[in-house]
Amino acid sequence: MFAPLLFVANAFASSEKEQLLDRLYDQTGLERQLDWVHDSMKLQEDLYPIPEPVVDTVNQVVKVRYSSDFFRTSMKATLDEALSVGELARLIDWFESPLGQKILRLEAAANDPENQAQMAAYIEEKLSREIPRNNRVRLIEELMEALDAVELSTELAASASVGAQRMLREVMPVGTEQPMRPVQVLKAQEKPHIRKEMPERMRNIFLYTYRSLPDHEIQRYLDFARENAMQNFQRGQIQAISRML
Repeated sequence: MFAPLLFVANAFASSEKEQLLDRLYDQTGLERQLDWVHDSMKLQEDLYPIPEPVVDTVNQVVKVRYSSDFFRTSMKATLDEALSVGELARLIDWFESPLGQKILRLEAAANDPENQAQMAAYIEEKLSREIPRNNRVRLIEELMEALDAVELSTELAASASVGAQRMLREVMPVGTEQPMRPVQVLKAQEKPHIRKEMPERMRNIFLYTYRSLPDHEIQRYLDFARENAMQNFQRGQIQAISRML
């Protein structure tokens, strides 16, 4: 008698969680990471001594293999493991709040390719001339740490680099040369070099992205970033990228 009720309850819970995962994915603009992956993995003809047909083939494979549907399904599957229904609801409530909405707008603007020149100019001109207050820099560094920004960016960069290498090998087999080493080995070799430069880079990006936020709002964001829901969300993203690429 109880078995059908249990099945219905589980199906309802699964459906509810699926809806929450969709809302969170869309709300936080996770697909912007896919744009970054595409840009990082595509080959530029003027940068590589590779025949044009090979460059075109690699770039087409990148586009097909790492499609929007694949990225969404993969990211949601990992976040489903990382987050409870309660944590998903907490994340959605935060990002729907006035401050959460403001932060999402700032992050979307900072990640817009059209704003990259503006960001670079701000970092090169303003941050090199005016050293921010110590308290401000400390807040930003604590926020970076809470969001695990260095590790997430390092994973993205290393995964994209290794993925591009593997893709090129698939399109241009080397024949008798030794087979390519496992992905995790290649990533382990790439990460130390990438991570070395990442803290300063991310600090500058964060100082630019949240430049209009007063200290007390950054502190509120920091408090939220330290909650279990956000910690698991960030870890889930890192794990998803690691699995996908």
